[in-house]
Amino acid sequence: MALNLFGKEVESVFALKRDDEDSITYALGWSLSQSSALLAALGEDLFGRPIEFDDARVGLQQSGQDGGYTDVEIISPSVPHTIIEAKRNWELPGKAQLRKYVPRIKKETGRGGLIVSLSAASQAYAADKLPNELGGVRVKHRSWGDLSKIVSDAYGRTTSFGEKLWLHQLQKHLRGYILMRDVKDNTVFVVSLSSKAINEGDNSYTWVDVVEKDGKYFHPVGKHWPVIPPNYIGFRLGGRLRSVHHIESYEVVTDLSRKNRRWPGTDKDHIVYKLGPGMQPAKEIKNGKIFPNGRYWCAIDTLLSGRFKTISDARDETNRRLNVQDK
Repeated sequence: MALNLFGKEVESVFALKRDDEDSITYALGWSLSQSSALLAALGEDLFGRPIEFDDARVGLQQSGQDGGYTDVEIISPSVPHTIIEAKRNWELPGKAQLRKYVPRIKKETGRGGLIVSLSAASQAYAADKLPNELGGVRVKHRSWGDLSKIVSDAYGRTTSFGEKLWLHQLQKHLRGYILMRDVKDNTVFVVSLSSKAINEGDNSYTWVDVVEKDGKYFHPVGKHWPVIPPNYIGFRLGGRLRSVHHIESYEVVTDLSRKNRRWPGTDKDHIVYKLGPGMQPAKEIKNGKIFPNGRYWCAIDTLLSGRFKTISDARDETNRRLNVQDK
């Protein structure tokens, strides 16, 4: 039996609070208060030693004289005072926000503590953007994927049925915060590909080369581009579909030229994909009635089976299927 909330299936009890930042921090806070194994595993990851369950206090939305509220606070004599600041996607907390927590930690303990940034961003990505310490308080970053591994570790070490129940619910809820599409999603993100040179003065390297020679592709995060990486991406060139690729892996990069010197210099976040081998449609599939630079979602079979003659037809059939499922 399935439970739906506003037409969307609820996978865990924590999802009843929807899927915003408060929802995941409440879920984490509750699970920490219910599972000694999770508290211990988190302590070992952050400090190299477990946080003692009986002596710990977990706080949610704690206010301070700075006028702000912390997402999660862990106070225990076994480890430094810890504040966790969570963000929904790749966003990271700013230094000004983190700096507010420094006096609060020192007032509470009279010594340094730890601020943990928690978001979908990887540790490598956060390393270039977050300081190692602020005013004597250490700063670390963990991704939702890192937290998922900690939860799995805790699940494997506990024998308590009650703890396993809450850890299982938390793990399910975390799926919505780790930025990967459902592995069963077979839709293709179809984009136009240019044969022009990427940089002026270097006509030997084009946008096509990025895909076909380097096996890569990149685009901005958000602003009509995906925030959650797709499973498949397709490329249009010369008025037709050129190829479809499975996305093997991805990373988020701010300055593309640091990733590849032939790529443009940027100061905004971009997703860089590693592409699998190109798949060709069974028959030529032309653009049809679509905008030259438009980006579209199409079910993979509508592009590769040869049943549809144009990308616009494939898009329309995909939309028809989705509309039928929503009814």
